[in-house]
This record gives sequence, C-alpha cells and structure tokens, in this order.
Amino acid sequence: MNRTSVKEQFNPLLLEEAREAVMKLKTLKPFLSSQDEETLSVLMDQELVSRLKRSLNEASAGKLEPLKNILA
Repeated sequence: MNRTSVKEQFNPLLLEEAREAVMKLKTLKPFLSSQDEETLSVLMDQELVSRLKRSLNEASAGKLEPLKNILA
C-alpha cells in the first residue's frame, strides 16, 4: 500500500470515536462482568467477527456440515 492510499483512507472522526469508546470502556471496566469482558473481546476481534458472519451466512444459505463429520 502506498502512502497516498493510506492518507485517503484515514478518517480523523473514526480516530475520535475510537478514543471516546476507549474512555467509556475504561470508565465502565469496574462494572463489567467477566462475560461482558469476554463479549467485548470477541466483538473487538475483527477476524473472528468476520468468520462468524461468514459462518452465519453459510448456515442461512443451507451450507451446513453434519455434526458427526465435524466431530469425526
């Protein structure tokens, strides 16, 4: 990726939104349960969320693998 394309994709508003989200999480952390923290860590893992979306789309399309094949 060249320098121009990175500059074109940069959005300062996204950086500000991310900073605000981090500040809110720091404030709320003492009140979060371990389940809440685990959910947040899953949602923040972009690769995992992408895989989950793909899996849900495949399931909706009827592309299911029998459990016996998965566990074999």
